[in-house]
Amino acid sequence: MNKTIEETTKELNLNLDVSLALAKAESNLNELARQSNSSDWKGTITQGIEILDALNAVQKAKKAFEEIKQNKSK
Repeated sequence: MNKTIEETTKELNLNLDVSLALAKAESNLNELARQSNSSDWKGTITQGIEILDALNAVQKAKKAFEEIKQNKSK
């Protein structure tokens, strides 16, 4: 199947949007995880665990998305 330039551009833009969103979420969650590990953390243990769980989920999604992109390019 031959893709048009418009279809290719749309796919690349979508890939970029997803990659940027995952990177931003990972960065924000890394910062929250760092803060939750400090001695002056005001949150609960449950909140700290939820931050780490969310960070793990984003990292898994990021890895899966990279695998999807690699498999598509084969």
